[in-house]
This record gives sequence, structure tokens and C-alpha cells, in this order.
Amino acid sequence: MMQESMETRMTGTKSDEELIPAGAVSFGVLYRHQPNGDQGVCIHVFGNDLPGHDKELLRFDCFQKEPHYHYRNAAIKKNERIFLDCTAEGLPLTWTLDKIKNRLPLMLLRCGAEDVARKVDQREVDAAMPKIIAWAENLTATHRK
Repeated sequence: MMQESMETRMTGTKSDEELIPAGAVSFGVLYRHQPNGDQGVCIHVFGNDLPGHDKELLRFDCFQKEPHYHYRNAAIKKNERIFLDCTAEGLPLTWTLDKIKNRLPLMLLRCGAEDVARKVDQREVDAAMPKIIAWAENLTATHRK
């Protein structure tokens, strides 16, 4: 039931996106194939209580060729894309999981989502991490060519 209501409220969710609730936020996990041939796991972070349909605040595109992430916030028309330097940062998915586990509130602050950042309960994020990891690994094994 939770997943159905969230899918109807969140811009960017796809029918094949797994939604994992974690208190003030939900994580969407899917695998994307880009027109340029790039591909990889995509992890969205949605603010559950944000007004409107576009609740995406962060998106981590763990692509093989051009991994990057977005600071987003529809309320303030923000969409800042930052490319990863894999030489310095390592594997995109490993980097992303580390940031979700250890820096999520700070990253939400940078999105301009102070209310969401204050409501994040690290215990709920920690409880969601095994599900996020399992979906990301499963999708990578299933989709990677």
C-alpha cells in the first residue's frame, strides 16, 4: 500500500523502481540504460512530506561511463549535477552507499531541504541500507551487459 501511494506522488518514479521507505525519506532504486550507451543503478532520495508531486531531492546515477549525482529541489527550482572522479572517489555505487549512510542529512541541507534533513532518523536509514544494497546488486547483475 505504501509503495502505490508513493508512486503516484513522486515524479521520476518508474514502474520498475523499487521504493524503500525510511522515515522522512524514501529511496527509489532502479537500473537505467541511457541513449548514449551508458548504464547503471540509479538511486533517488525522496522527501516524503514535501508538497507537490516532485519530491526528489537527490539522485545518484551510478553509471559506468559518466557517473554523477544531482542535488534537486523542485520547490526552489534546483537541479545541480556533479560528476564523480572515479580515480579519487572509487566505484560509484560504493561511493553512493557511503554518502547515503554517512552524509545524507548534510546533502539534504545542500538541496535546500532543511525540514527533511532535521527529520532524518539514522536508525531508519541504517535499516533501509541492506534493502538498497540488495536491490542495487540484483539490478546490476540482471541488467549489466
